[in-house]
Amino acid sequence: MTSKNAVAGLTQFEGRDVLQATIKVTNAGDGLSQAMQIAPDEHHLGDTVYLVIEAEVSKVNYEELSDTGALKRVHTFKAGNATMVEGQLVAKVLEDQKLAIEKAKGVERIPFEDDGDE
Repeated sequence: MTSKNAVAGLTQFEGRDVLQATIKVTNAGDGLSQAMQIAPDEHHLGDTVYLVIEAEVSKVNYEELSDTGALKRVHTFKAGNATMVEGQLVAKVLEDQKLAIEKAKGVERIPFEDDGDE
C-alpha cells in the first residue's frame, strides 16, 4: 500500500518518499511551428508571448535527490496542439500562480492602499 508524503503530498514510490515533482515538455516546438504556419507572426528579442499547450503525459520517471534518499517524480509531457494567446486571456491565472509560488516560498505581500499622495 502506498502512502501520501505529508510534506509534499506525493505518493511514496517503492517505500521511498517523493519530495518533488517536475515536468519536461517534448514536441512543443512542433505544435507551435504548425500554428505559425497557419498564422505567421514575427517576434523580437525581449517580446513576451503567452502560450497554451495541450499535452499528454508520455512518461513518468523517478530521480534520486542528492544526499536525501528521497526521490523527485519527473513527468514527461508530449505537446500536441498549441497556440499563442493574448495576455489578457491568461493574466488572472498567471497572477494567481505567481502569488501561490510566492506564498509557498514564505513571501507575504503587504496590502497597499493608494491615498492619492505620490
